[in-house]
Amino acid sequence: MEEMLKLVSEYGITLVLLLGALYVLYRFAFFSINEVKIGFEKRHTDLRADMDEIKRQLTLIEAFIKAREK
Repeated sequence: MEEMLKLVSEYGITLVLLLGALYVLYRFAFFSINEVKIGFEKRHTDLRADMDEIKRQLTLIEAFIKAREK
């Protein structure tokens, strides 16, 4: 706590608040990027599972059509 008071007395409250605000923005930016990345990965995994199901169904339809043609 004394270090903070020394910074305020030495540099002024404006600079200390500016540095604090920049630090918070930095932390928020990386938190946001990480959350978006996690959300994208989850959505991508879900869509991959859906696409695998569609491919499986298309394979069954293709086999059915080939069986009817014979």
